[in-house]
Amino acid sequence: MIKLRHLLTILPIFVAFLIQAQETGSFTDPRDQQEYKTVTIDILLEGDVTVKRTWMAQNLNYEVPESFCYKNEPAYCEAYGRLYTFKAAVEACPEGWHVPTISEWNLLFRTYGGIHEAGIALQRGGKSGMELAPGGFGDPGNVFKNIGISGNYWDSEKKSDNTSGLISVQKGSKEIFHSVIGDWHRNSCRCIKDY
Repeated sequence: MIKLRHLLTILPIFVAFLIQAQETGSFTDPRDQQEYKTVTIDILLEGDVTVKRTWMAQNLNYEVPESFCYKNEPAYCEAYGRLYTFKAAVEACPEGWHVPTISEWNLLFRTYGGIHEAGIALQRGGKSGMELAPGGFGDPGNVFKNIGISGNYWDSEKKSDNTSGLISVQKGSKEIFHSVIGDWHRNSCRCIKDY
């Protein structure tokens, strides 16, 4: 049985480790001078190997063809970033950054409890610092849905030439959903730094 005084000795060390497990920063996109918050997270791999991965902690908001503001209202781009077709998302990530793979997303989820538990930690106000935002989605018919309800993010998994992976989080839910949809849909993008 651990004595209280031993626990009090260990606790500050554990808390210090958690604080050091992620670092916040910023990145200024040289193309339009837009500044994005970033978070660098220590990812534990098998065999006690730790790697650092730096993610944008805000939705991408760089305008390229086939990128849209929710309901075509610029105020939504300011609050939630742009919505992109898959092709546009790939083009929009700045040099030195890329659309995350499903493996990169999965390592992030595992760090915060797995796909069935990590949702709250990754959303705005969560302990990860990722601040995933419920920017909704759009389709080619110019229909936009779920602003403030769900955040939908591309991953670069390809099941066919015209489909890509999608990560979805629901506001207030710990569950994370993964699916594959048509590249022409309009979703948010988080870029991860090349390593």
